[in-house]
Amino acid sequence: MDLLFSPADEQYRTRIRAWLSDNAGDLALIAKAEDPLQAARDWQRKMYEAGFVGLTWPKSCGGQEASLTQQVVLSEELAQARIPHLINGIALTTLGPTLIQHGTEQQRQRFLPGILSAKEIWCQGFSEPGAGSDLPSLTTRAVLDGDEFVVNGQKVWTSLAPIADWCFLLARTDPKAPKREGISYLLCDMKTPGVTVRPLRNAGGGFHFSEVFFEDVKIPRDNCVGEINGGWKIARSTLEHERSGLSGVVALEANLERQRQMAAKLKVGDKTALDKPGNRQKLAQYWIEIEGLRHLGYRALSDQLAGRPPGASASVGKLFSSRLRQKIAKTSLELAGPLAPVAKKSPHVIERGRLHAGYFDALGYSIGGGTSEIMHNTIAERILGLPRSTRDD
Repeated sequence: MDLLFSPADEQYRTRIRAWLSDNAGDLALIAKAEDPLQAARDWQRKMYEAGFVGLTWPKSCGGQEASLTQQVVLSEELAQARIPHLINGIALTTLGPTLIQHGTEQQRQRFLPGILSAKEIWCQGFSEPGAGSDLPSLTTRAVLDGDEFVVNGQKVWTSLAPIADWCFLLARTDPKAPKREGISYLLCDMKTPGVTVRPLRNAGGGFHFSEVFFEDVKIPRDNCVGEINGGWKIARSTLEHERSGLSGVVALEANLERQRQMAAKLKVGDKTALDKPGNRQKLAQYWIEIEGLRHLGYRALSDQLAGRPPGASASVGKLFSSRLRQKIAKTSLELAGPLAPVAKKSPHVIERGRLHAGYFDALGYSIGGGTSEIMHNTIAERILGLPRSTRDD
């Protein structure tokens, strides 16, 4: 395992910092824009034109063919500068690499440019009300009728659905086949008649997720990625891309730093919350755990550089980071005490009134991208070598 970046990577880091400094004014305009969505699209396009989007993609697919270490350096710098996630992040990290690996040349030429430039925003239609942790049990049906699939069913927990132009989804195309063998991977235009999006208000008061309903929705046969009934293998590839990387280490660092700053300002008698030994010990423990997560990410990165797939180590990182995010969020509530629920319009507000919403949002990380229960099973079977759980395949 290599813990040091090369001189070339550090030069690349310097280049990123200089570019971000030169373009900070354009980023600040997003928060003030009359059309925030268009502003977010414009920012991603600006980053793409500067060569900072699709970094590791092949040049033939619009990428830079940069190294994985440069991708990590870029992710670190963006997070440390508190740059918002790119608006098309779901497609950039999951669908794009999947199309590069499994799509046809026609599909790559049609969809990859729009993913990179944010001209077309994507959402992911995998989970269903009865098929979340056990995704192969999905019941959304797609019946091939001539040159079109006719899709009926429902998806849930769909991020970005209200603003998405397209959706990549899984649908059952052979109800008689074993459940992992009768699924196809389809690309659907969200403007197609029969698609209905219903936002879901979460516990924090926002609308991060949505339900998506498909009623006799027609999808061209050419929009099937891979072979009909071969979608489960491709879906697993998509999920591996989703869980790979350094598991949000830098984002956790930013959360911890905000917590430290908050504790340094909160008064407890004639001292601050940060002066209390118990609070200082908690923050120090979180720093230790973040460093452990960082080195786990470096191990996964070293495996990838050596040509080995991320494998189950990505599940360890995902499970650990979701737990740590929740612990940090809970401690923020404890530090704020009675002031934690104060609304943002109050003169006594802390962290713009986002502590409760942040805590509820952190709970969702145990579900999104694979539930903690599924991560436990993956770790048990693929790392510890324990017998597989009994399940109906």
